Amino acid sequence: MADPRPPTATCVVPCFNHGRFVGEAVASCLAQRDAEVDVVLIDDGSDDGSTPTACDALAGDRVRVVHQANRGLPAARNAGAALAQGEFLVFLDADDWIEPAFVATLHAALDAASRADEKANHAHAYCQERLTERGNNVVWRVPEWDPILLMVTNLHPVTALVRRDRFEAAGGFDEAMTDGYEDWDLWLRFAALGWSGVRVREPLFNWRRHAEQTMIDDAVARHEGLYRRLCANHSALYERHAVDVAARANALLRAGDAHWVDETGVPIELQYLRAIRDAYHESGAIAAARRADAALGLLPAPVRRAAKSLAARLARRGPNALRHPSEG
Repeated sequence: MADPRPPTATCVVPCFNHGRFVGEAVASCLAQRDAEVDVVLIDDGSDDGSTPTACDALAGDRVRVVHQANRGLPAARNAGAALAQGEFLVFLDADDWIEPAFVATLHAALDAASRADEKANHAHAYCQERLTERGNNVVWRVPEWDPILLMVTNLHPVTALVRRDRFEAAGGFDEAMTDGYEDWDLWLRFAALGWSGVRVREPLFNWRRHAEQTMIDDAVARHEGLYRRLCANHSALYERHAVDVAARANALLRAGDAHWVDETGVPIELQYLRAIRDAYHESGAIAAARRADAALGLLPAPVRRAAKSLAARLARRGPNALRHPSEG
């Protein structure tokens, strides 16, 4: 039988120099429907002269603000979790936001999964992610929980509904992992303990890409070193499933037509696609459209629409002179 009580959750919001966004993040937590939610807002040593004040302005009955010296994202999340009162935790970065049904929907899925299989140990529920602003509203349709696939690639974002007792039992985030993948590391720890996640196929979490370079880009640039660290952190898990992980990784390469490489080590098909992309962006039509973009904003709406339509038709002609690398 489903629990009739609304879920209680503490949203942990770490913030470093994101005072212009943090109000929206906190508001999205307080706007949760059919759930009792409070917020712990951690100002992680912001030094832009405005964020600490922006954080203080949000303090209230359901919002606790804590200022600390800069210790990095994992430590800021752990500090907030240590002050949590809810049965569940939601980790939300200060420049992102969640939909009003986030907590209730994920809780319902977690509760249903636990009732359907009483032997399963579900530690958290997660949902699809919408990439906003520079992310062009693309939706990351996150995969079903799969421990083997998790050892190859991260399955979902850090913003999930996590049972607080599981988070504490797993030891929280590794505070030394300040360069990224600290959330992936936590999910791997869950998997090593035999715990699983429950997927919700709705985009209830919004990731705001507001800058050209993001923390995720920085982590991806250091991917090999960070991935080796994950393998070392969870060596027993990887050793136990080494053959399964290798087979899954190879299957993914083949599914993506990325198993055919040359002396550069870069898949042949990817080289070809990159060449098409680069030629497209360097084409005269695209360059002209970019140069005209600012000027278009000054034109009347009908003229602006006609100009954009013409640019789109020109761009669709594409770089038809490119040849596939296999053609020599």
